Amino acid sequence: MLSGIRARGDEAPIDVDAALEQAGIAPALLDEPGSRVTAEQYVALFALLMERLDDEALCFLTRRLRCGSFALMTRSTIGARTFEVALRRVARTFDLLQDDLSLVLLREGALAGVGLRLNVRPPMHQNFLHELMLRVYWRLFAWLHGGRLTARRFDFGFALPPYADDYAKVFPAPLEFGKPLSAVAPAKPASTLP
Repeated sequence: MLSGIRARGDEAPIDVDAALEQAGIAPALLDEPGSRVTAEQYVALFALLMERLDDEALCFLTRRLRCGSFALMTRSTIGARTFEVALRRVARTFDLLQDDLSLVLLREGALAGVGLRLNVRPPMHQNFLHELMLRVYWRLFAWLHGGRLTARRFDFGFALPPYADDYAKVFPAPLEFGKPLSAVAPAKPASTLP
């Protein structure tokens, strides 16, 4: 979560150690192998960073995804007659706000999913960016579908990381790594909305 900020070096927009302490996390803890933070600390740090940075992408993209961007994308789906139309509206709104990354609609027969396409050289710690965006947009699409949408599969555009055992808590479907795009494939036809 902090690697986008740390990659800015001397131009980092905030003091990372101060943010950690305000979230109740001892900065030295991050240097210890196997150390963990609580879910509450993680959420507190995430919220604090988004507010201080005014960036829902936490400095991983060259242009900030200003606070309220996600809400704007959600509002863009109002009145969508089908799930596929809602997916397209979210992707189009995201494209208006960002250049580094695109949401692309993927189809497999009657099923539609969304993939993440990097349009620029990948950031140093792209795994977190992929994980963050895939999780955020998956939850949005599940919500748009009345909370009943299940994923058929999650694909990741990077190799199997050493912490992949933790993914089951966040990505509730079979996982595949080393794919051309990070993507989620819903298990419902694209034409349905609740």
